[in-house]
Amino acid sequence: SGVAAQPLTHLETRTGARQRVMNARQVRPEAAFWVAIEAGIEDDSAFAWVVGENQKQRGESRSASFTLPPVVLAGLREGRELGEEMARLTGIENIKHQGGAIGAFTNGLLSRSSVYHQALILALCPFIHPLYQQ
Repeated sequence: SGVAAQPLTHLETRTGARQRVMNARQVRPEAAFWVAIEAGIEDDSAFAWVVGENQKQRGESRSASFTLPPVVLAGLREGRELGEEMARLTGIENIKHQGGAIGAFTNGLLSRSSVYHQALILALCPFIHPLYQQ
């Protein structure tokens, strides 16, 4: 995505999502639509940016965020990615594909997918509602 493996600012995270869309456009220029997600951390909060584009416009949305506990933040400061650190602390291999940190901290009430789902819908607002076309 052209950013660090673990983006550590809101701006770097959004840049990563935008770069992923640019990469997708290069790989599949014939597509009607391109979408990308980049997860990141700023200060003590985790979140993601979703970017969607077609030939005419772009939509973007930031997901809900949540505060990470100090023990996780310590591992991130040592250079580990969130998924790697969560797997290390919880013993759940490949935690990213099993609800992620969100799933772990909400005891399964939410997952990475469920939180990203809302952000994706919100990123699509410019493509859905006619007021964006005025």
